[in-house]
Amino acid sequence: MKKTLTAAVIIAILLMVSGCSFFDMPRNPIWDYDYSEMRLIQLEPPKEGQPIVTVYTAFGEFTAMLFPEYAPNTVENFIARVNDGFYDNKPILTLIQHEFFLTGALNDEGTQGVTSDGNLIENEYSVNLWPFKGSLLAFSGRQGFGDSRFLILGSVPFSDELAEEMSDVAMSDGTVLFPPELISAFSENGNITGAIGLYTIFGQIIDGLDVLDELLSAETDEETKRPVEEILIEKIILSEYSENRAGNTEAE
Repeated sequence: MKKTLTAAVIIAILLMVSGCSFFDMPRNPIWDYDYSEMRLIQLEPPKEGQPIVTVYTAFGEFTAMLFPEYAPNTVENFIARVNDGFYDNKPILTLIQHEFFLTGALNDEGTQGVTSDGNLIENEYSVNLWPFKGSLLAFSGRQGFGDSRFLILGSVPFSDELAEEMSDVAMSDGTVLFPPELISAFSENGNITGAIGLYTIFGQIIDGLDVLDELLSAETDEETKRPVEEILIEKIILSEYSENRAGNTEAE
């Protein structure tokens, strides 16, 4: 059995972190956002009853809140896969140190995913969701669509030069595209800005970023970008957030 992703999938993922790709896309959805309505919900505490998942790995566990109100189709598919145990013992297929990892494929080559109806899920975008450190992003290998495969983001340095470049981007009416509070959030919370507008963001880690850091520091094969020692998503448990049992994320 082959132990690597196809070159096409690796290239597609690597394009995500190649720089400010949102500048080059002819119709990136961020140009159509109403920034006056922006609320950075990933940086807010989860709400009572909000769906959360706890992801178990050999490095430890981390917990993420999901955003069904902004990415309903993606979250519905993800929850369905969690409930049927699809992610149990799934390997991490690609890992770019400190930046992101990919998992959730149907096959070992990473070229197939799963959805409830067999069709890819069109990306769901929101002005309230951005690629901060700890974000969960849907992936399919086809730009604009997702399936059961997903990325979890680490972070790359956010330079003063990039901040200045982003602050200078304006729409045709002169409105600044990236508000100062968004640029500050990228700087303060970690980011992969190369993913802006390219993927559905459907979740955010709220506990266990230290586990993510350790996992993203794992040694990888230079050619395949796969962890040298296999890393499995041992299981994912779905529950609901409650302030009364915030430290207990496993469903009863």
